[in-house]
Amino acid sequence: MKAIPILAATALASTLFGAAAFAQTGQPEVKHIGDFVVRCFPVKSVAPCDMYEDRANRETGQRVLTFSLAYMPSGNRYILQVSVPLGVSIEKGVVIAGGSYTSPALQFRRCDQAGCYVEVAVNKDLLDNFAKLGNDAKIRVVPDGGGKAVDFPFSFDGFSAAHDDMVASNKAKAATAEELQAAQAAAQAQQQAAQPAPAK
Repeated sequence: MKAIPILAATALASTLFGAAAFAQTGQPEVKHIGDFVVRCFPVKSVAPCDMYEDRANRETGQRVLTFSLAYMPSGNRYILQVSVPLGVSIEKGVVIAGGSYTSPALQFRRCDQAGCYVEVAVNKDLLDNFAKLGNDAKIRVVPDGGGKAVDFPFSFDGFSAAHDDMVASNKAKAATAEELQAAQAAAQAQQQAAQPAPAK
């Protein structure tokens, strides 16, 4: 996989996932394709659509894993987010495997009370490998403190079709960076205007 400079990747992740947080203020349009859901959120964003899949514990129903891939047309860039439970080795990262393919280790960017997150810029060659994995893939982590790796079952069924739909939707709906900045500035101005004037 071709490397992307770490500072550029971090900046891009901040842009896309900051936009995603801003976007998720309304109910998205959703389309089910294979095991993925293509979601498009109804606000201005450089990447208003993503392809998403989650996995839950069968006994408790608690979500244990999420996978989200977004595309930013203005930069021709992809950002991958994978979330896993707390208690994993930060140094070992996440590995995605299936058949004879094993990805490079994808490094965690942050953790919070809900889990730990890979948020990384990726190139198309990695996605081409994902498209070949089918419905018997694994997302692998190593427990904090060492021990045997843990494999979470994962399916890439429908990946190629969901990818193509997500990219086309982003190309049709995405705002430019300038449009996004203008929308955010307008929202901030509205918030400031709504605040009561200080008492004299």
